[in-house]
Amino acid sequence: MDGNHLLRRRQHGVTLIELMVAIVASGIVLFALGNIVVVNQRAMVRSRDRAAMQQHASVVMTRMARAIRGANRIEVTGAGAFQLRDLDGALASTFQLVSAADGPRLQMDGTDMADMDCTRFAVATNADTTSLTLDLEFTSQDGLAMSELNTVSIRNRTLEY
Repeated sequence: MDGNHLLRRRQHGVTLIELMVAIVASGIVLFALGNIVVVNQRAMVRSRDRAAMQQHASVVMTRMARAIRGANRIEVTGAGAFQLRDLDGALASTFQLVSAADGPRLQMDGTDMADMDCTRFAVATNADTTSLTLDLEFTSQDGLAMSELNTVSIRNRTLEY
C-alpha cells in the first residue's frame, strides 16, 4: 500500500492530453471571439459608409433644389440634364450626368457634385412646368447604393413657361 500511496501523491500535475485539450478549446474560443470582432468591425464600416453616402446625396439634392428655387425657368435638355435660366433669360446653372474615366458623375456647371458614381439621374418635368422630379442614385466602390427622389418647384416665378 505504501507504493500506491506514493504514486498518487506524486501525480499533482497535468497530463499532456489534458494540456492539449485545454489549448485546443482555448483556440476555438479565441477564434470565435476574433470572428465576432471582425464581423462587428465590417458592419460598423458599412454603416459609416452608408451614412456618408446618404449625406452626399442629401447635400447634392439640397444644392440642386436651392438652384432650382432661385431660377426663373427650367429647361430639360435630356433625360439626365437640365438648365436653369434667370429673369433675364441668361443661363444660371447646368446640371448633367457625364461619363468620366472613373465612372458616371453628376456635374453642376462642369464640376463634379460628389466623388461617387452617379448610376441614375433622371429628370422629369411636371405638368405645371414649374417643377422637376429628380431621381438620383449614387453607388460606392464596394457596391453600396443610395437613392434620393425629390420634387422641386421654382419659387417667386414672375412668368409662366
